[in-house]
Amino acid sequence: MRSRKKLKYRIMDMGLRQKTVALAMAFFMVVVILSGVTFFTIYENMRIETTKKAVDSLMSQKKEDMETYFDNLEGLAYSIGFSSWMQTLFQQKSLDTRTMQEVSENIEYFLGSISDMNEGVQLAAIMDSGVRLRGTGHLHLDYSEHLERKSWYPVFLMNGKYIEEGEGKGIYTKGQGWYMNIYYPINNQYTLEQEGILVMTLPLQNIAHFTDIGAEGEYMTIKNQNGKVITSSLPEKTAEEVKRKPGYFSTRTAQIDIGGEYWTAEVVLDTSGLAVDSRNIWLGFAAVLLLAAVLFLLAAVMFSRYLTVPILECRDAMKKIRNNQMGITMENHYHDEIGELIDGFNDMSGSIHELIEKNRMISTLQKETEYQMLQQQINPHFLYNTLEIINGLILNHEEESAVSICENLGSMFHYNLKQEKWISVKEEMAYIRQYLLIMKYKIPGLSVFCQVEPGVEKKKILKALLQPLVENCIRHGFAQRTDECCISISIEEKDKKICISIMDNGKGITREKYIWLLKELQDIRENPNQKKESSVHIGIWNVFHRLYLEYGASMEFQIISKENAGTRIQITLPGEGEDD
Repeated sequence: MRSRKKLKYRIMDMGLRQKTVALAMAFFMVVVILSGVTFFTIYENMRIETTKKAVDSLMSQKKEDMETYFDNLEGLAYSIGFSSWMQTLFQQKSLDTRTMQEVSENIEYFLGSISDMNEGVQLAAIMDSGVRLRGTGHLHLDYSEHLERKSWYPVFLMNGKYIEEGEGKGIYTKGQGWYMNIYYPINNQYTLEQEGILVMTLPLQNIAHFTDIGAEGEYMTIKNQNGKVITSSLPEKTAEEVKRKPGYFSTRTAQIDIGGEYWTAEVVLDTSGLAVDSRNIWLGFAAVLLLAAVLFLLAAVMFSRYLTVPILECRDAMKKIRNNQMGITMENHYHDEIGELIDGFNDMSGSIHELIEKNRMISTLQKETEYQMLQQQINPHFLYNTLEIINGLILNHEEESAVSICENLGSMFHYNLKQEKWISVKEEMAYIRQYLLIMKYKIPGLSVFCQVEPGVEKKKILKALLQPLVENCIRHGFAQRTDECCISISIEEKDKKICISIMDNGKGITREKYIWLLKELQDIRENPNQKKESSVHIGIWNVFHRLYLEYGASMEFQIISKENAGTRIQITLPGEGEDD
């Protein structure tokens, strides 16, 4: 506890330059840490996402290939069944024995040719008449097999197709190991009656070639609908690794429709081999950070020296203004924002009384003159209070905060010196944020929530439209408030219109003042060129008057307030203006 207090006092006793350098280095270290963590997280996420996409793409391709393969087999089966070769068998009553023998031989040659063109798929035609034909392969049909006696034959008649897989010879006289038979009906195209069965026998290698991915670390397993493994390219040793170290592998499964039945395909990818050697990246990253640290330190020292002198001079000048020595000016050798701040300070010091007088709006009969005078209203209390805040911070040795306020104040004066009538929403919100940053020193418990749609930032609105309303929240809504003070600003686009909402949780407006305020706004609608000396809610009156002079009845202005609950102002403007 003592060490913490000691460190706190040591920091407070540091000069402005030392604090600037220390803060810069602390900020740099935070940036380094966050950058490193972010870099590593992005790297890992990219690696994981790349792996996921690779596995998903591989699985999708394999699924598509297998389903297309079986769809093509089904199309081939129906083409064979309705081919002129096969249909000739149904004319055997009108053909002699020799001709039928030639037809049978031609059909067997036809089936053999198709088998050769389809990676060794064996084809056989088992006719109800007793004729049995096969391709030109080495396998021979088993004449003792009667398919119509099989337990699955009723299912075949009902579905017009049946898939059989198992171990052994199938419909042939010899054979062992896994086989797959697909049965299709052979119908007479004239009578449409079934007169035989076409059998397609798939060898195991036709299924196994789907698991041959050809890339190191990529494996595939195919299981039937009962969960039994048909074929797999996953070695047993690797399968054990998958069970023991699942984090090193990425696995995807999918259901494969093989024409009525569903197999399960499982793809396994060894992700340990996908790790990227990032040593050179990290070394380069560290070298860049080291160089940046040196440059950052030099820049911090130079910037601290550059910034300290004018701030201290500004502090002394403000002390004189506090002692009522009006007209104090500072010699300006700067040509940047600090120079603008000094110019703004000199202008403020030399013309504060004139600005107070000009704060009143002068009535005019011409719309543009009326608008320009309304736009030039400035709250002198804000300027004076800001100077008091800066003075107090400097007296409390909080020079960094004073510097921040001075920078914001300079930017605000630079904004106020602009002659444009229109300003983009982005610039207006930047001005409001600078104003609220200063106000947070006056109201420590102030919370601000800003939400601006990206597409609205380029839209143009009247200059200094939001600041009077926000100032109204602080002056009236948070007066004598001790608990949390919240301001919410929202700007969005709806139906090609700009919708602005400013809301606070202040003390609200009493019913009497609310009715009186609505009456004042109605008076402006009836006579927009009237002369107005003063108003309790000058911010609301000022903004409404300027908007009405510009848009007339095409804009909407609503005030919703409840006593001790807060106030909300909703403005809807035409949204045709946009920053080029």
